[in-house]
Amino acid sequence: MALHYQQLVMAYFDRFETAEAAAKSLMAWDRASSDIRLGAIGVLHQAEGGKVKTKKYGYHNTGKGASIGVIMGILAAMLPGIGLVAGVVVGAVAGGIFGSFSKESLGLKDDDLAKLKAALADGKAALIVLSEPEEANAVQAELEKLGGNVDRYVTTSEDLAKISTEVKVPPPDETLAR
Repeated sequence: MALHYQQLVMAYFDRFETAEAAAKSLMAWDRASSDIRLGAIGVLHQAEGGKVKTKKYGYHNTGKGASIGVIMGILAAMLPGIGLVAGVVVGAVAGGIFGSFSKESLGLKDDDLAKLKAALADGKAALIVLSEPEEANAVQAELEKLGGNVDRYVTTSEDLAKISTEVKVPPPDETLAR
């Protein structure tokens, strides 16, 4: 069976409000274009006290919508210097799963996680989109047009499905329905 590859497009913004406006703009762009079907948008930002907050855009709790929730929860828990959120991990397999997820499933290295942590400091935010490979260039161009500094990573639906069965991630702190 062939793997189903997906692109994780991550855009960094100087303010949470700018990332939130970009997410809403992406949702409108998605609705207006028959060529783009994102369905999975999220924003990470660091609240007072250092807790990483997550906000999911869209109403889907299956497929890409569920996957973006898993990705945000895992990234929030993996950030260096920010403790694991209580209840994130099921069983004693946390370290291996987190390491496997970050290094193998998404291609994230320690430097990438450090960049994400720095990107969330001082009111900044990261907008995350899970897209099909053929949509990734258009998504990146749109995010850059909206002022984001963009990085891309490759993952597979199979890796995301596996990790979602092995790790319990709390729901997003906030959800904005389309």
